[in-house]
Amino acid sequence: MVAACGAPAAGESCISWVPADDDAARTELADVVVEGRPVERVGERAMFGVTATVWDVEVDRVLKGTTEVGTVIEVASTPRTCEVGGAYPDGDPLDAAGRLRLYLSDSDFGIEGTEPGLALITPFDGVGAADG
Repeated sequence: MVAACGAPAAGESCISWVPADDDAARTELADVVVEGRPVERVGERAMFGVTATVWDVEVDRVLKGTTEVGTVIEVASTPRTCEVGGAYPDGDPLDAAGRLRLYLSDSDFGIEGTEPGLALITPFDGVGAADG
């Protein structure tokens, strides 16, 4: 799913993401798939040697994984790395109103400088449209 490339700044890993073709591919890559609402920004977490924003997300529907409906989970918005414009050059994908479908990884991606916890599977494929 990820591959390191380029010459990163000290402590930073440049990540090249393999795109998912469709919702089925995103679901297969994800450990957890939920629909819910980002409630508020609650902090930050180190990911790939850069800072990722962490959000509380209220879960309305569980499509994959052991998360329960009605719970609030912390989700890191997986950042882009080594790009002009910072971690979210097009805006943080979790800084959105309404229900979203979230494709999440429950790991540290096995990369130094990354703290464990739920995070979008990629900066590009982690957020989709919720049903209904």
